[in-house]
Amino acid sequence: MGKKISNKTLIILAVVAGVLILLMVAMALNPPPATGSIYSNMYIHGLPVGGLTSEEAEAALMQQFQPSLDEITIIFAHEGQTIASRNYRDLGIRLDFSEAIQAAVDYGNRRNLPSRVARLLGRPHKVTLQPNLAYDQSKIEAHLQEIVDQIQSPPRNAGFVYANGQISLRGEADGVTVDADSALEALNTMISSFGGGTVAMHTTTIPPRFREEDLQFTVSTLGSYSTPIFDGEADPRVRNIGRASGRIHNQMLYPGDVFSASALIGTHLPGSGYESAIVLVRGEPVEDIGGGICQVVTTLYNAVLLSELTVVQRHNHSARVSYADYGFDATIAGDYYDFKFKNNTAYPILIVSRLESNALYVSIHGNETRPSNRSLQFSSRRVDIIPPEPYKEVLDTNLAPGQRVVTLESQMGYKFEVFKHVFIDGQEVEEVIVNTSSYRPLQGVVSIGRQ
Repeated sequence: MGKKISNKTLIILAVVAGVLILLMVAMALNPPPATGSIYSNMYIHGLPVGGLTSEEAEAALMQQFQPSLDEITIIFAHEGQTIASRNYRDLGIRLDFSEAIQAAVDYGNRRNLPSRVARLLGRPHKVTLQPNLAYDQSKIEAHLQEIVDQIQSPPRNAGFVYANGQISLRGEADGVTVDADSALEALNTMISSFGGGTVAMHTTTIPPRFREEDLQFTVSTLGSYSTPIFDGEADPRVRNIGRASGRIHNQMLYPGDVFSASALIGTHLPGSGYESAIVLVRGEPVEDIGGGICQVVTTLYNAVLLSELTVVQRHNHSARVSYADYGFDATIAGDYYDFKFKNNTAYPILIVSRLESNALYVSIHGNETRPSNRSLQFSSRRVDIIPPEPYKEVLDTNLAPGQRVVTLESQMGYKFEVFKHVFIDGQEVEEVIVNTSSYRPLQGVVSIGRQ
């Protein structure tokens, strides 16, 4: 005989069957919603989102909560004073409900049977996930850098200023640097907690290298040189000379500093502030932007030689220029030709550059430590001659048959060496080579009429 099933087992089986039936009814009466929509009785942060698509839910949540986030304000203060303020809208910070919305959508999938039974019984469900914040960290850091720039400043050394024919002393000023890292850390912590408040901008004072007491010496002219001006202010070349001269005027160099003409004067590039004028390109005069600036560089170069400062980089022109002898010129071009020199003295020096009607004057001033009985002379020697190629013949239909016209004179090329001669009490005691300059020959051009 078979074993009888106990009443207890029958009750258990009946309960299991009832639960299965209830689940089947729940599945039948609560099918999944349309793709992307959320079941009814769903709330995110107290806002009902049932029946909405993910996009609609995001729009509703942003409309409800983003405006209040936008107005959260962060104050940036230095030494108790407000420097600037930014709200979350300025910083581009927005709420991100994507995880909360996805959780609401997932709550209604087919496998989530307990939740579907709960909904069958009419019980609402609230998604309590906290939204994330969406923002561009680089934008946050850019805003902070703007505020840092309002506070910090480099130290200013004491120096000299030339005005109205006199050189006077200019006082120093301490610099200020901001601990931007700590400010950024405080700002990010505040944002991560969805809060506002005050970010303290901590600073450190930077002392200058030279104060007024370091410059208590008689300022002397270490070296001075001039080059002629052949045209008037109406000439764009002269105007370029004036602009370049102004850029080096009253420039201070402290011990060990290196002066770069290209960095300060600039080169003949569009947007540099210079006009088109005559320049030398591979020995030929052509019109280009910045014609004339090399005369300023040349004049400065000779003042540097007389001051016996260290020449770091110098390039000569491809052909002789009208305002300087062979070996005594200097040029700059693009980012490949520069004129650089170093203040090799133990004291600050001042560059003074003045453009007058007939000449450009450049002088260098500092503490003269050379003996008064010591003097200098400079000379150049031609060490090689480089002949040009034969004249290039070019057909010109405007000329008579057989007619020949030289349209560009050929020029010899040369190699020169420049020497510094040192005299003590009028007697030469030293000769030092300063530079070697090579000037390329220029091939001439002859225009010929058609035969």
